Amino acid sequence: MSLPHVLLGLLHETPRTGYDLARALREEMDPVWSAGFSQIYPTLARLRRRGWVLLRVLGPRHGPRRNLYRVTAAGRRELARWLGETPPVPRGNDETLSRIALLDAVPAAERRRAMAAAESALGAEVARLRALPLAGGYTSLARRGAIERHEALRRFLRAGGAAPLSISEAHGSRHALRKKR
Repeated sequence: MSLPHVLLGLLHETPRTGYDLARALREEMDPVWSAGFSQIYPTLARLRRRGWVLLRVLGPRHGPRRNLYRVTAAGRRELARWLGETPPVPRGNDETLSRIALLDAVPAAERRRAMAAAESALGAEVARLRALPLAGGYTSLARRGAIERHEALRRFLRAGGAAPLSISEAHGSRHALRKKR
């Protein structure tokens, strides 16, 4: 996913300051995207150089100025282009699954504790996401997808995760999957 495109999407309806964008990421896009000020402002500068956003400086006579960003027609076209692309299959660094993959490095009791802790943490995250203020439109759909993903991993940890496959079972299941295709 692309932070520049996420910011363009957040700016598509109304101009916002960098602070407003950080708050929108935290309140609207949680849990599908997160970024801090240290990522937002350099990305906004790149968007300006590309001509995808305009900056308007608002400043009181006293106190700090405010930079208000708004998306340009070129930025709207870029957002539409990006949204029209087929998204890549999610890959990347999943810390929870990485830890599970490496559990052979610790004693069995520690493995069970780690699996239970991961399941508990996912349950807490699902509860937190459900307690967030309601989001509208497709933002709520994305949040619901994130909740479903966490719940699926939680079910996996409770059910099948406790009994890992042997090497021969893993190779056999991979072979069976190839045959089905």
